[in-house]
Amino acid sequence: MRYDILIAAILFTLPAQAADIQRENGSDGVDLISISGTFSEGDDVAFRKLAATSDRAIVVLNSGGGNLQAGLEIGKAIRLRGFATAVPPDALCASACALTWLAGSPRLLDATSKLGFHAAYRLVNGKASESGAGNALVGAYLNQLGLNDRAVVYITSAPPEGVEWLTSQTAAAVGIGYEAISVSAPEVAKQDKPSAHDPMSATTAFYTALSAADGETAAALVVPEKRGKGPFNEQSIKAFYGAMSVPLKLTGTSLSGRDSVRVSYEYKTNQGRQCRGRADVQTIYAYGRTLISRIKALDGC
Repeated sequence: MRYDILIAAILFTLPAQAADIQRENGSDGVDLISISGTFSEGDDVAFRKLAATSDRAIVVLNSGGGNLQAGLEIGKAIRLRGFATAVPPDALCASACALTWLAGSPRLLDATSKLGFHAAYRLVNGKASESGAGNALVGAYLNQLGLNDRAVVYITSAPPEGVEWLTSQTAAAVGIGYEAISVSAPEVAKQDKPSAHDPMSATTAFYTALSAADGETAAALVVPEKRGKGPFNEQSIKAFYGAMSVPLKLTGTSLSGRDSVRVSYEYKTNQGRQCRGRADVQTIYAYGRTLISRIKALDGC
């Protein structure tokens, strides 16, 4: 079956930012179900309802990750129904999304895509540390999928600081099988990319996630090479912004360049320390979405 042709049909209907689950009728009786944006609590319920209307489907993934439980439950539903999974060209699928991808039969991956694993973690003395309980849940899920011990060790040993990006060589070495796909993007789609670049929306979404101390959502809006590290570590974000008597609030946003946004914000910690700060947020358009690449503080707090 030409999975690449089916996937090409929806490559350019995937939303750039907001989480979304959509279904389209495909050719040869194979439907296309796309999951884009950050995984959130309850997405597994929405997916099951949509999946129930399809006998055969390819689940096309384009997500930086998010809620672990949602990712695992969607994966279980995919395996139960025998659906294929795919990460299309120039797309990103990390953390919870990567675990969902593993449930596909078959799994499809393009050479230009990035698929990465991130260990379950907890915060110990302000530093991310692997969580035995979290990795036990992931390990049980991987065993249900029938992955061998080498694959399970590789996935659950991914660093809590950063992301382990899968390569074809590593996949072969640990026994994570997949089929390669290759689809050329139409010229019209390439021309549409600049209009999809939205630094203001991406920056606002990032600071909204900080305000809610939602580390998974915030990190999913960061470029892959910096995700999970330092100030962009999910658990560090939860710990810092969750310890507020007055949550972070954006007080101003303005474009300071084609790719950058100047923000002003304020918050008050549980210890009574009040901050009114400013920062320049640099963005980049990659993997079909606008991502945060760098934040430079202008006023320290």
